[in-house]
Parts: sequence; C-alpha cells; structure tokens
Amino acid sequence: MSMNCVDRSVRAAVAAVLAILVASCGGGNSSETTLIGGGIGGGSGATTVSIDVPTGPNTADIVVDSGPASGFSLGAANIPYVTVTLCTPGSATDCVSIDHVFLDTGSVGLRVLKSAVAHLSLPQISVPANAASGTPAGRAVECYPFVLGAVWGGLVRADARIAQELASSLPVQLIDDSTPPSDAAPPGCISASNGGLLNTAASLQAKGILGIGMVAYDCGLSCINGNYASGYTLYYSCASVAGGACAPAALPVALQMQNPVAHFAVNNNGTIIVLPALPDLGAGVAKGRLVFGIGTQLNNQIPPTAKMYFVDTNPAHATYLGLTTAIGTAAYSDSYIDSGSNALFFNDASVAKGCQSSAGSTAGWYCPPTVLHRTATLSDSLGTTGSVDYSVANADALFSTSSVAFADLAGSQSQGANTFVWGLPFFYGRSVFTSIWGQTLSPNGPWNAF
Repeated sequence: MSMNCVDRSVRAAVAAVLAILVASCGGGNSSETTLIGGGIGGGSGATTVSIDVPTGPNTADIVVDSGPASGFSLGAANIPYVTVTLCTPGSATDCVSIDHVFLDTGSVGLRVLKSAVAHLSLPQISVPANAASGTPAGRAVECYPFVLGAVWGGLVRADARIAQELASSLPVQLIDDSTPPSDAAPPGCISASNGGLLNTAASLQAKGILGIGMVAYDCGLSCINGNYASGYTLYYSCASVAGGACAPAALPVALQMQNPVAHFAVNNNGTIIVLPALPDLGAGVAKGRLVFGIGTQLNNQIPPTAKMYFVDTNPAHATYLGLTTAIGTAAYSDSYIDSGSNALFFNDASVAKGCQSSAGSTAGWYCPPTVLHRTATLSDSLGTTGSVDYSVANADALFSTSSVAFADLAGSQSQGANTFVWGLPFFYGRSVFTSIWGQTLSPNGPWNAF
C-alpha cells in the first residue's frame, strides 16, 4: 500500500490570472447508509458500506475498492474512484468509458492513461511560439508532480462526460504509458517527481486522475509567462516529431489543463462528495455519490447546519488555499481538505509509529496501541471556527483485515510541521462541498463547507 498525499506545491503554483468573482451557496441532501456483508477480515465476505443519495443527472457513483485489476498486489487503500467517458470532440459514438479514475479535490485537470483512449481520434494541443519566453512551437506536454511521483504526457482535446454532465473540447493530459514513451521526460520532470514517474495503472493505482479542486485551471500566470524560476517546469513544447526535443513552454490559460466541472453548462461552480460512515476496522468496499454544482439544483443545496470555511487566496502565502487546524497546543496553519490524500497526514510525536507489518512500517503510518479519539478546531481567515472529531487507529490492525476503506487511517509523510492534511478519512460520514474560485457562487469563495 502506498500514501497518495497530493503535493501542496502543485496547488500553491496556481496563480489567479483573471479578475475573480465568486458567488453562491451550496447543496445539501438527505442520506441513507446501507451495510452489506459478513464483517471485517472475512476475505470475500468483507463489508460493503454504501450511501445512494442524492440522485439525479448531476450525480455520479463513487467507489472505494481495491483498485483496477492491474493495480498493486496488496490493492489500493482509501482511493475514491469514478467513471469518466471520453469522446472525440463532437462525436457521440467515438467514445470510451474509463473506470477507476482517481477522484481528487487536491489537483485540477483530467488525466488518463494514453492506452485507455488509444482508438480515439483526439486532436493534439499545439504550443504557439513565444519569442518573449523563448518558447518554440510544438506539441503541448505536461509534467505534473505530486509528493510521491509525477505524471508526464501530451495534451489533447476531448469531450468529457461524467454522469450526464459534458465538458466539450476539454484539454486532457494523456499519461504516457507507452514503451518507450513518445517523448522522454526531461531531467527536471524526473527531479520534480522524486525520481518516479507514475505511468501505469499499477504505479498510479488508477487509470487516470479527475482533478476537481478549487480553481479553474492548474497553473495560471507563471505558465502564461513561462516563468518557472521559482519552481519546477509544468509545461513543455516538444518538437512535432515524436521523440524530439522538449523545451519549457509558456502556455496561454485556455490551453492549460482545466477543471472539468467549470466547463459544465449549469452545474459548474463546485462539487459535493458524499461518503458513508464506516465501521472501526473499515470496509471492503465503500460506495458514495459525487454531486456537481452547489446551489444550482434541489439536490445540491447547502444545509443550514453546514459551515463555510474560506481558504487563503494569496498565492504568495505558504498557506495558499489552506485553513488552520488546532489540536491542543499544536497549530497547523497550512491545513487543507483533500480527497486525493488517502489518510490524515500530520506530524505528531505523541502518536506511536511502531508499526510491525511491512505495509505499515515502511510508509510512516501511525500505529497507536489503542484507537485515539481526538477533537480538532478548524478555523479560517474570516474567524469561522468549528470542531472536527477524528480517530487514529493502528495501521497494522487495519491492514491485517480485508478492508480497503478506512475512516481512521493516519500517517506522517512528506509534509511540513505546519501541515495537517484532511484526507479521505475526513470525508466518511459527511457531505463535503468544494467551491470553484471564479465560478458563480454566493458568498464569494473559494471555500469548503460541511
């Protein structure tokens, strides 16, 4: 099993280019939870826990299971998946449905394995020459890094359908899983990936990534100008011939990777992730709902009991798009809510790490002798505060079951002392709203609500 903590630096690289006007309220729903199966640790009899509302054309299924058939032998842990259909632009028949696409509120853009759409006729996105930045004309290719690994591959246009929502002619990254790759990843990309490219279903633990974070596109001003001096290079222009040289590129915002939700016709201002509460030792399968739009339909209204937490909107701050988490005397000023992180991630020397299993001991998981039940205080820059209860179980005990969905899995890896990542365990038993900055919302955001 591996940790899928999304790199905060990817989010911090996003800079606002347009005048941002965000306005609106969000959705709520009733809930119904069903447990099926013979209990934890029973092999094929492991529990399935599901919640099947809200329904409607703006909703899609979420499943947390052991991942695609070609994934890790141990299976994935706490990774939410959805199914996405890609079509050649303008075609209703030249299409393919891709299951087990990783649902990630911590990144922006749709990225799929190139082999999954091999038979489609998807037009490449071309980089225009830019003398000011030294960008040569060529094919647009992106290196998108996470904490553990990066994805590399060219950009194309496709019609993307999720449930009955359509994003037409959307820029999509094709993760290059060909052997050898069409274009060799530059040394800078390898360095940004911590040495590992995620270019198979096994390494990615998915067939793609659906990034539906808080912004409309994945980079912004620095990529428009081709100014990568303060960090890694995100976009490259590669020579028209496959295998040609690739150079750092300035890329207009319209050609950059986009948040698919922002391109839907109506339900385009945010999302709701609804997942069921889980038993202490998890579930073999957890099923929930992904809802598009906030305050746009009867099924996505924000309930009066929910609180909005407004994130930091200054890209120059280390806490950009973040909140503050306080636990006892500890304060984590750079905290964020992220379905793409498969656990709660934070540094706390008082929580035992003495894991014994190979899965637990090598990955920095917490293994307290008994389950810890704690309460944190979440606060934002406007002074809104609220209590969040969370639990930390022994990772050895969790991984010894046949479960893959856990509400109490936690670890410490690849984040600073001021960071608390509210990963997928936070989502279980809640409806979590993520607004998209720049879309029509009221009040102005961006914010999370639950």
